[in-house]
Amino acid sequence: HRARVAIEASFLSGLSMCNQHTSGLFIATIGSWMFLSLLRDKAISLRQFCQTAAAFAVAMTPYIQLPASSYIRTSPSTWGDQRTFFGFWKHITREEYGTFRLTASDEPGDLFGNLLTYTEDLIYELGIPTFSLTVICLLSAWLFPKIRTIVYVFLATALGYIIFFCAQANIDHSRNLMKGVLERFWMQSNVVVCILAGCGVWCVYKPLEDRIPTKAASALTAMLGVCAILAAAQQIHLNYEVCDLSNNLIMRDYGRKLLDAVPKNGVLMVEGDMPSLTSRYLRYCEDYRTDIDVVDQELIGFPWFKPMHKHIYKNYIFPYDREFYFKTVLARKGDKANIPFTYNFADVFKVHIDAGIPLNIYPFMKHGDEEWKKYFETWPMSMVFNVKYKSQPYTIPEFIEIVSDLDFNFSPNMDYCNKAIYPTRSWEYVIAESCGHTAFFPAEHVHRLITAEGLHSKAEGLPLLLDNYKLYQRAYDTLTRVKADGTEVHYFGADHNKNYGVMAYLIYSSYVTSGHADASKYARIIVEQWQVYFERSQNEDTQGLKRVITDAMKRFPDLLTNDKHIL
Repeated sequence: HRARVAIEASFLSGLSMCNQHTSGLFIATIGSWMFLSLLRDKAISLRQFCQTAAAFAVAMTPYIQLPASSYIRTSPSTWGDQRTFFGFWKHITREEYGTFRLTASDEPGDLFGNLLTYTEDLIYELGIPTFSLTVICLLSAWLFPKIRTIVYVFLATALGYIIFFCAQANIDHSRNLMKGVLERFWMQSNVVVCILAGCGVWCVYKPLEDRIPTKAASALTAMLGVCAILAAAQQIHLNYEVCDLSNNLIMRDYGRKLLDAVPKNGVLMVEGDMPSLTSRYLRYCEDYRTDIDVVDQELIGFPWFKPMHKHIYKNYIFPYDREFYFKTVLARKGDKANIPFTYNFADVFKVHIDAGIPLNIYPFMKHGDEEWKKYFETWPMSMVFNVKYKSQPYTIPEFIEIVSDLDFNFSPNMDYCNKAIYPTRSWEYVIAESCGHTAFFPAEHVHRLITAEGLHSKAEGLPLLLDNYKLYQRAYDTLTRVKADGTEVHYFGADHNKNYGVMAYLIYSSYVTSGHADASKYARIIVEQWQVYFERSQNEDTQGLKRVITDAMKRFPDLLTNDKHIL
C-alpha cells in the first residue's frame, strides 16, 4: 500500500513540476523522507521503485510540447529556441531569467527582510488562531509519536522552502505590487502551515478524547466538524467578493485600449508583464486588431527571437543582423548571462519609420540602450508613444489636432481602485492607477512644448493654451468620479491637479491683463485644482501657488462667497 502511494505521489510531483519549479524544493524534502522510510522498512521493491521513477517521468511529458512546438513553429510566441537540447535545458532552468530568482539580476535576495515580510503576511492571511495552533503543534508534537515524524518533515519542508526562496527573491518587497508577486510563492508554505495547524487541533483534541466518556468524545468530534464547516463558510463569506472575478474585465479592456491606440497596420513594442501579456494574448489568441504586430521590447535582442518569431509578423521589420551589445542591460542581467543583442533600438526605429510603418511603444523605453535618443523622440498618443525623427517633429497645432481626435482615456471601473476589493498590491489597482497618468500625457506634453518655445507669455500662444486646456479638462472629467455625498475621487496623481491648475493660470494671467470676462472662470479652476493638490500632495513647497491663489481671491471675492469649502 505504501509503495502504491509513493507511485501516485511521484506522478503528482511530476505534474507539479510542470507548473511551478519551486515545487522541487518540496519534492526534494518530502520525497527523500518517503523513500528513506520505505527503504528502511523494506516496504518497496526494485520494480516498484522503477515504477515510481517512471510515474514521475510520465507526469513530466507535457514538456515534450516545447521542442515539438519549436519545430512546428505554430505558437504565436515563445521564450527561447527549444529545438536543441541546450536550448531546451536553458528554457527549463530559466537561465535567461534568473532560474530560482525573480529577476535576471545577480543581486541576492534580502533574506531577513523577506522573512520578516513573510511572517507579517502569514499572520495577516491566516490569522492569529491558525498561527497559534501551528505553534501548539510544533511544541507538543514530540508527545505524540503518531504524528511526530510527519510534523517535523513538514516543518523542515516549509522552513527549507521559505528560507531558500527568501534568499533568492531579489525584488523589492516594500513595493505593493512586488509584495503581491512574493505572496503567490508564499502560498506553498502557507499550505504546510495550515496542515500543521490541523495537527495542532488534533494535539489539543486527543488528550481531551482520552479523558472524557465515549459519548462526550463523539459529541466533541461532531462539534469540531461543525466548527470546521463554519470556519470554511466564514472564509467563503469574507473572501468571495475578492475571489469572484466573473465581472473583472480590466485586463481585457486594458489590452484593447493599448491595441486600439495603434494606427492601422502599425507596430506596438511593449515591455512588462501587464502590457505585454494582455496585448499579445488579445492580438494572437483572440485575433483582435489583426492588422498590427505586437512585439516585446525585452525579447527582440535575444539571438533566438528572429528565427522563432519571424513567421508571425506582417509589419515588423527585422533590422540588419549587426552585433551590438546593450552594455547596461548585460550588466543588469549579469556578466554570466552573456546575452548577445543583434541590434539596438535606433536600428529598429529607423527601418520602420523609413518604411512608413507607424511605430509605437508602451511604456516608455527603460532599457540601457540610449543611442536612439540622439535621433528619435516619442510623442504620447492615447496610451502609447509614437516614435518620430527629431528632425521631423509634429507642429504643436498638428499634434493637438491629432490627440483631440483620439480616445485617449482609459476610464477604470470604480471598483478597480477600491482598496477593500482590490488591494494596492493587485494588478487591477495598479492598472487603474497607472492608466490615470496616461490620460494626462498628451496635455502635459503640449504644455512642455508651449513653454519650451516661450509661447505661454505671447499673444499668439493663447489659442494653443485654450486648446490644451480642453485636453486637460477632458482627461480630468473622465478620470474623476463624484460620490453620493458630493466628494470627488481622482484616479490620477496629485501632480496632475497641479499641472491642470498651472495651465488655467497661464490663461488666467493673459485674461487678467486684457480684462477678459472669463478670467474669473480660470481663477476658479486654479483655486480648486491647487487646493486639491495641497490636500493630496506631500510636497510642502507650495508658497508660490498659494500666492497666486491669494491674488486670485483678491481680484474675485466671489470665489470665497460661492466656494467656502475652498478655505
